[in-house]
Amino acid sequence: MFFRTSTFLVVAVAWLVGCTPANQGEVDVPELEAAVEQAAEPRPPCQLTFGFESWEPYQYLSVGGEVGGVDVEIAQRVANEIGCTLKAEQGSWMELLEWLQNGEIDFIMGASMTESRREYAHFSIPYRQEQFSLFVRAEELPRYTMDTIEEFLSEGYRMGVVNEYFYGDDLQGLMHESEYSDQFVGTILNEMNMARLLDADIDGFLEDNLVAASIIRRRGLSERIARTEIHLDSSDVYIMFSRSSVSESEIDAFNNALRTAINSGYIDSLIRRYGG
Repeated sequence: MFFRTSTFLVVAVAWLVGCTPANQGEVDVPELEAAVEQAAEPRPPCQLTFGFESWEPYQYLSVGGEVGGVDVEIAQRVANEIGCTLKAEQGSWMELLEWLQNGEIDFIMGASMTESRREYAHFSIPYRQEQFSLFVRAEELPRYTMDTIEEFLSEGYRMGVVNEYFYGDDLQGLMHESEYSDQFVGTILNEMNMARLLDADIDGFLEDNLVAASIIRRRGLSERIARTEIHLDSSDVYIMFSRSSVSESEIDAFNNALRTAINSGYIDSLIRRYGG
C-alpha cells in the first residue's frame, strides 16, 4: 500500500509549544528537539506487493531468480513514476485471486474484468490487449478446417483450458452451460496443456498467442504444436487491485502513470521487443 502519511508528531509539537502550563516554565528542550527531528524525518517509501504467475513472456521467473516480462516491466515503470517499490509473490492464477481477495497482495497484472471479480477488486484502465487461439498437434492441423470453437467441440474434440481464466462470455457459456461442458479439461498451469496435448489427453488448447509462441519456442516444440485459424476475439486487459488493501485514490495515481506509459508508446514498443 502507498501514500500513507502521519501528522500526529506535528500535532504533538504544536501541543508542546502552545499548551505548556504557565507555572511549568520552559519546555524540555531536548524532548522538543527530538519531537521536531522525528516529525521532520521523511516518510518511508511505499511498497506494493504484486502477484505473478508463470506466463511467459508477460510474467516469469528467470533461471537466475529474477522476475521479468512485459507486465513486470510495466508495473516497475509505473511504480517508479509514483515513488513506490515492488515486492513480488509467485503463485498459480487461482492462488493469486485468493490472495488478492484477502488483501495479502495488492495487485495482479494481465486480468480480464468480470462482475464477480469486481466484488473484491478494483480495475485499472485497460493497458493492452490479448487474443487466444486454438493450438493442436501439428500433424493433425489439416483436419481442423472449422471456423469456431463451437464447431470444434461439436466434432467431439476435447479442449484444454486454465482454471479460473476468463475467456469471454461466449466461451464461458460453452464451458459451463452447454452440452459441451464435459469436453473442457482444466489445469492450473498453461504448460500442462501442452503436455496433455502431446500425450493425446486433449485435442487442442486455448492460449494467448504471444504466450504460446514463447513457450513453444523455448521448449523446441515448433514442429509438434501448431496454431489453428480458430481464435477468440481480442479483449482488453487490466490490472486488478485488492479492495482490502488499495484505495481508489491510490488507484487514480497508478492510472495516471499507466496512462502516461500508454500514450508515450512505451507499452507498444515493449510488447514488440518481446516478440509481439
